Amino acid sequence: MVPHALPLLVATDTAELVRGTTIAVATVVVLVLAIGVIAFIVLFRRGGDRGIRGTSSQSALESRAASLLVTLDDRVREADYELGFAVAQFGAATSRDFASALAEARGQLTEAFRLGQQRDDVSATADHVRRRITLQMTALCEQALAKLDRFDTAFTERRRGEVGAAETEQQLRARLTAVRLRQTTAQDTVAELATTYVESAVKAARHHLDTASTTLDESETALDAAAPGISPTGVNAVTDTLHTAATALHRADRAVSAAESALNELPQADAAVTRMRSDSASDLLEARVARETAPDPESGARIVTAIAANERALEQTAPASGVLHDPFEQLALLGDAAAELDTALATARNQQQRFEHARAAYQGTLVAARSQISVVHELVGRSGASARARTRLAEAERQLMIAEAETDPVEALDAIRRSVTHARDADALARY
Repeated sequence: MVPHALPLLVATDTAELVRGTTIAVATVVVLVLAIGVIAFIVLFRRGGDRGIRGTSSQSALESRAASLLVTLDDRVREADYELGFAVAQFGAATSRDFASALAEARGQLTEAFRLGQQRDDVSATADHVRRRITLQMTALCEQALAKLDRFDTAFTERRRGEVGAAETEQQLRARLTAVRLRQTTAQDTVAELATTYVESAVKAARHHLDTASTTLDESETALDAAAPGISPTGVNAVTDTLHTAATALHRADRAVSAAESALNELPQADAAVTRMRSDSASDLLEARVARETAPDPESGARIVTAIAANERALEQTAPASGVLHDPFEQLALLGDAAAELDTALATARNQQQRFEHARAAYQGTLVAARSQISVVHELVGRSGASARARTRLAEAERQLMIAEAETDPVEALDAIRRSVTHARDADALARY
C-alpha cells in the first residue's frame, strides 16, 4: 500500500461514519414526529377536546352549563338593579363602565342561550358537536360572571368610604314619589279597563302593580330606617340600607313599567283583532274558491279543515255588547287559524298574494308575541325558572328581533310565529 494513502482511507471511513450516524438520527426524529402526529390525530378524533378540557362526561358538562346559565341570568337581573343604585349613588358618568360591562355580559348571556338552543337542535348522535357547543356556553357564562364579580368588588370597596349618603337618600325619595304617582295612575287605568276586559286580560297588570306596591313600601321603610344614621358631613354607615332601598325601588319602577306596557297592549290587541277578523273573512272567500279548484283530494281536504278552523275562530271572537273579552286569547285563536289557512292555500297563492297576506297577519301576531314574552319574563323574574325555560324565552326574543329586522314579509311572519311558539313553550316550562 502507498504510505500516504492510509490517512486518506481513515478520513473517508470517518466521514462515512458521521454521515451514517446523521441519517440514522434524522430517521429516528422523523419517525418520532410522525408517530406523535398520528397519535394526536387519533386522540383528537376519538376524544375530541378531552385532552384539553378533562374527561368530564357530556351529561356532567351540560349540567354545569345549565347551572351557569341560570346563575348568569339571575346575576344579570341583579346587576341591572345594582346599576340603578350605582347611578343614584355615584352618578351616571362613574357608572358608565359598569353599564358597558353589564351590556356585554347580557350579550354573552344571549349568545349562550342561542348556543343552548342550537345544541338542543343537534342530533343526539353528534356528541362531538354537542360537547363543543356546551364548552362554548360554559366559557361565555364564566367570562360574564367574572366580569360582573369584578364590578361587584369595586363598588363594595368604594361604598366603604362613601360620604354622599344624604344626597343619595334625597334622590331615592324623589324617585319614590314619582314611581308612586305612576303606580296610582296605572291602578286607575286598570279599574277603568276592568269594565271592558275579563280578569285574565288585566291580571298581568294587576300583578305588576301589586309587586310595585310591596316593593315601594320596602323601599320607603329602608329609607326611613337609614335617615337617622345619615349625617351631611362625614362617612355614613347606611350604605347597605340605602342599597336595599334602591334595589326595591328599582324593582318597583320595573314593575310599574311592565304594568303600563301591559295596559297599553290591550287597545293595540283589540285593534289587531279587528284587523285579523277582517282579513280572515276575506281569506275565507278565497279559500272557498280554492276548495273548488283544488289540484287533488288531499289539498282540498286541508282547505276544508282550515276553513272550518277560521269559521270557528271568527265565531268565538265576534264582538258582543256588554260582554267582557280577552283580546290576547282572541289573537291566539285567529292567529292559529290563519296559519293553518296559509299552509292550506300556499300552493294556490302567487308570490304577491303571499306577501299581502303575510303583511296583514304580521301586526296581530307581533302583538301576541310581545305579550307572551312579557308574561314569561315576569314568570322568570318572580319565581325563577329552569335553564330550558330561559333558553326558550331567549330564542323567542331572538326570533322576535329577526322578525322586526326582516324585510321579506313572508319570512318576517314565519319568524314571528316561531317566536310565539317558543314563548308558549317557555311559558309552559316556567310554570311546570
